[in-house]
Amino acid sequence: MRAIVQDRYGTSETLYLADIAQPSVGAREVLVQVEAASVDAGVIHLMTAEIPMVRLAFGLRKPRKRPGMTFSGIVKEVGANVDHVVVGDRVLGTAAGTFAEVVSAKSNRVSRLPKEFGFLVGATLPVSASTAFQAVVDHAKVKEGQKVLVTGASGGVGSFVVRIASSLGAEVTAVSRGEKSKYVKGLGAVKTIDYQGEEIYGLYDCIIDIASPLPLDRTVQLMQPTGTLVIVGVASQKGSSGMARNFGANFRSRFSKQNLLWFIQSEDRKDLDTLIQFLSKEEIEPKIDKSFLLEQTAEAIQHFASGVAKGMTVIAIGEAAIAEHKSNQL
Repeated sequence: MRAIVQDRYGTSETLYLADIAQPSVGAREVLVQVEAASVDAGVIHLMTAEIPMVRLAFGLRKPRKRPGMTFSGIVKEVGANVDHVVVGDRVLGTAAGTFAEVVSAKSNRVSRLPKEFGFLVGATLPVSASTAFQAVVDHAKVKEGQKVLVTGASGGVGSFVVRIASSLGAEVTAVSRGEKSKYVKGLGAVKTIDYQGEEIYGLYDCIIDIASPLPLDRTVQLMQPTGTLVIVGVASQKGSSGMARNFGANFRSRFSKQNLLWFIQSEDRKDLDTLIQFLSKEEIEPKIDKSFLLEQTAEAIQHFASGVAKGMTVIAIGEAAIAEHKSNQL
């Protein structure tokens, strides 16, 4: 099978397309013919190892796993202890090395994808939409009428955060580049702030910090005395070491009535099932900025990393997704 491989840490120039052996499937695993995958910040972190903890967990000198974290596709084979999907089902989920034609995934990270949704859309949900859902619902516990500030609002995760928080009745202020203000307002933001030319101001019940241009001290000043700050993942501030901001939030929270926390997305089939329900009710609407073919993965990475994308960057791999990709180009 064809797959994107990487034999050293680095950016897009370290990726190349190769023919490798197809993976096997274990008793609690599902073998999937991949139709589409998506690019997210986690993919970049694992490729570059700019965050020191990556090397400790995923290989000191070179990555132990191929790039790619999300997929949508069709079930080819199921393990002996898998009973919620069968061969031929359309599915979505997470696994390592999804920039490939076939992937083996743990069954508890695989959910059915209804026929009414395309594979490119399906590939946007398992990490970006799931992270946004966990940030807004599980950790921030956003409620109707609350004032919510979202940094990094136009990216993959941020777009979903704005949409989900707005659907819950929150008054969302979105921080992004000025040229993206119309886009984030279309997602449901009431106000927008151009971080390149405007001061970030206001007083908020909740701040969801995906890519804040502000130091932690200033971010906290924008919160109500009993407000909540949710830092999404690591390295949420450009130039950080990865965990300094997160540990700083933990420390400050001990001495404050404000709730300062951070989390890394957990992979759970139940969340995927919930997101499919949200999608069916149009409470979330995945926005695909641009799609690429498997052999264009390096270009897809560059596009995502440039910061110009409005919404998701996806990779079409299987025939059905390639047809969707070509249709989007028209």
